[in-house]
Amino acid sequence: KISAGAGFVVKNANNKYSKLVTDETSGKQTVKLEPVLNGYYYYFTLDGLTAVNIGDQVTATLYMTKDGKTYATEADVYSIGTYAYNQLAKDTVATLKTLCAELLRYGSKAQIFKSYRLDALADGKMTEEHTAFLQDAGSVTFGSTNTVLNDLSSAPIKWEGKALDLASKVCIRFIVDTANYEGSIHELSLHLTYEDPKGEKITTILTDPTLYKEGSSYYAFTFSALPASELRAELTATVYHGEMQVSPTLEYAASSYGNNKTGALGDLCKALFAYSDSAKNYFNGQK
Repeated sequence: KISAGAGFVVKNANNKYSKLVTDETSGKQTVKLEPVLNGYYYYFTLDGLTAVNIGDQVTATLYMTKDGKTYATEADVYSIGTYAYNQLAKDTVATLKTLCAELLRYGSKAQIFKSYRLDALADGKMTEEHTAFLQDAGSVTFGSTNTVLNDLSSAPIKWEGKALDLASKVCIRFIVDTANYEGSIHELSLHLTYEDPKGEKITTILTDPTLYKEGSSYYAFTFSALPASELRAELTATVYHGEMQVSPTLEYAASSYGNNKTGALGDLCKALFAYSDSAKNYFNGQK
């Protein structure tokens, strides 16, 4: 029996441990995956790993109690990179192998960009057979959607810019200038719309913008909900005060960020969108 105090122990590259205590009644612990003869399989989810951590080993130990005594399983060591290399070694579909190869390259370029564990790059063990699944980096293209529409005159909220945050998970920061806005910052919301692979319109509303630059009137809404397969999606973004539009509409695609980027950042952008393309091919059923 797994108790409410069961935990997941993580060992990172710096040999620091953190115990993610879970609560069976809160929904944070596990989800029933499938029935078996004597019960159910359960799984734990570890969040927070980023592209630079693809090669990092995660050590997991399951704790359980019975009759007041605590027991622990043997430690299980795994990594995202291990999964990717295992798939590359199997006789599986080509699009999955491409996805795993691109994931390893993306992780490696992220490590180089962040100067993280350069002696243990994620793609360091890839063979010529593995790299044959990679898209030619020179053929990776970027989008051009980055336009402010003229659909609201004398708008109190102006667009200051956009930024792609690659430090952790991929986030798009929509930056606005509130210098001419007289209301409360906390009453502003950003309405984002895009189409999913099935052509269905998805709308997300972001609230509570954060100060982007100290001593300025610039605030940012952060959007991190796009799955890897949809990083090329074209978004429309509009700021509202309540139900009133207070900014012109912005049309933007994250892929346009890669234009004119050079060096380690340019290599990272190419690897990121090659990975995104491979994810789209695999997860959207083109197997």
